[in-house]
Amino acid sequence: MLAGKMKWLAMTFFVMCGGLLSAQMVQYGCVVEMNSGGRSLPNVAVSIPMAHDCQPTASDVRGLFRLCFGEHKVGDVVMGLNARKYGYELVNKHIVEGYTLTDRDSLRIVMAPVEMLREARERYYALLETASIQRYDATITLLNGQYAQQMITKTELDYWQSLAEAELKVAYQNIDAYADNMARINADDLDASGLDAYNQMINGDAEAGLALIGSSPESTVYDDYLIFSGAYPMTNPEVHVASGNFDLLAIPDSLYSDVAALNGYNDRYESDFITNGLHYAQSCCHLGAILSGLDDKVTAAWYFRKALKMYELLNEMGTDSYHGQIKELQRQIKSLE
Repeated sequence: MLAGKMKWLAMTFFVMCGGLLSAQMVQYGCVVEMNSGGRSLPNVAVSIPMAHDCQPTASDVRGLFRLCFGEHKVGDVVMGLNARKYGYELVNKHIVEGYTLTDRDSLRIVMAPVEMLREARERYYALLETASIQRYDATITLLNGQYAQQMITKTELDYWQSLAEAELKVAYQNIDAYADNMARINADDLDASGLDAYNQMINGDAEAGLALIGSSPESTVYDDYLIFSGAYPMTNPEVHVASGNFDLLAIPDSLYSDVAALNGYNDRYESDFITNGLHYAQSCCHLGAILSGLDDKVTAAWYFRKALKMYELLNEMGTDSYHGQIKELQRQIKSLE
């Protein structure tokens, strides 16, 4: 009987050793509470159901835990990590989508009270919705004002309004996701500049919040309209120039870019290149004259050269004669050099 008992103990010992020997790696980790200065969170159940060689565990009083793997090794990607504690929600949810096992770094899990995240989502949803509506209203107001001053045609007005409406629609489609991402920003992980943007966000700056989650658009319809209409004022150049709303310096100084933009303008508004090109040349002349009057000779000459190139191109097309305009521009450019 003693011999049988010793045999059972020996088998048990070898099974235990076999289990230990088969454990190829241990992933250490910690659980902290969001926006707490790194305060540890105990009794959080941590598991990876999709990794059958890993047993569930829980964080201790210091928020520390370890996941033991029997088959996985360093460099393997595990998916579907679960972190659960009553009344809390996982904040850095990207680790659920895939985490690379490592024996060098600790797996850091961030949790937050469910109610706190819910309130933050609602607050940021309202903030983003208000900002989107204000941006749309500002764009429509600008366009209507431009149309009332005869700076754009009805066709142009309809085109840019349709873009503004599409922009608002896309904004509404993204608000839920953006609000959730903003609610999950952990101030404890931010550097000085990030904290500055975070403080702006919690004080009501939607753009700062979008920048933090990497979702700020490079430009809006409002910005695009100002840039396009400033660079290529096609109708009523005198009125447009007088408003001071132009920025030709943002456009490359090449005839190719001018012609490409004008051709796009023709396609959008079903107008002809010759008419648009003439308006463009006239606008450049007006801008050059204004800057010449301000004694900015370098920039004035730059605009005059753009006008000269366009007049030369129109002259080559043979639809009309622009020899007088070309000669006058050459004279003006020479006087500024």
